[in-house]
Amino acid sequence: MPIDIDTLNGPQREAVVTTEGPLLVLAGAGSGKTRVLTYRIANILDQDLAAPWEILAITFTNKAAAEMRERLAQLVGTRSRGMWVSTFHSMCVRMLRADAERLGFTKNFTIYDTDDLKRLYKDIMAELNIDPKRFPVNQLMNRISQAKNDLVTPGNFDAHDPVGKVAERVYERLQERLRAANAFDFDDLLLYGYLLLKNHADVREAY
Repeated sequence: MPIDIDTLNGPQREAVVTTEGPLLVLAGAGSGKTRVLTYRIANILDQDLAAPWEILAITFTNKAAAEMRERLAQLVGTRSRGMWVSTFHSMCVRMLRADAERLGFTKNFTIYDTDDLKRLYKDIMAELNIDPKRFPVNQLMNRISQAKNDLVTPGNFDAHDPVGKVAERVYERLQERLRAANAFDFDDLLLYGYLLLKNHADVREAY
């Protein structure tokens, strides 16, 4: 059953029916962004411009992803099950579960939570004789987290300030320890998802 776009306002309708090429929609809170996205996906399916498994709808929070999945199920029924509707992190977990071996991990890897990670940092700092009073663990965690989110690997982490130099040493050991434990932290999911696609053309082409 075709979707009813008559319930949309002018700008919303324009976004939904524009199906060729990239489209940027700028909209404030409560202006119907999720509605536009879900109707646009439904319209693309109705016109047979893509199959459900060729649709990727990605967002930042679990709440937003769940809302999008629910609305799509209402609009397109069981076809929504074939789509990738998720957060960035969930998408990367899915890719890594399929191809972790390409990166030196196994598919049954663990994802460390903040407490697990903080314990590991403290362990590494003790091992490297880093004074936690001079270089607080949270400061080092934030610095390395930022590097990972900037897609900077340990070999490319080039810092010249005192905290950065210490973070550089910790970062290198951290990644060694995580790999030995077959584990990722939350930031690694994005970093290794990126490295998987960047360094493996066959995986990239498959997606």
